[in-house]
Amino acid sequence: MSDAGDLDDLVAYVARSSGLDPSQARRIVDDVLSYLGESPQAFIRRRHAALLRLGRRNEEIYARIADELAQRRFPAPPYSIRQIRRIIYG
Repeated sequence: MSDAGDLDDLVAYVARSSGLDPSQARRIVDDVLSYLGESPQAFIRRRHAALLRLGRRNEEIYARIADELAQRRFPAPPYSIRQIRRIIYG
């Protein structure tokens, strides 16, 4: 969706189909594009921090992150547990 006209069409569609006003629809479209544009590395770091806050242990976190990466709309290539750990801790 690199063309601004494409985004305008999408915003208009979201507004029509949801009953939102155009500014709300624009915010939703921007949020979705931001979410889908997150790099695998940023996703891994964000999810690790969130799962740590929930009291999960690293072994469980690494496996869960690997599963979640495979289910994203535009999945990342498979990462091993070691690769996930290295992304998190460097």
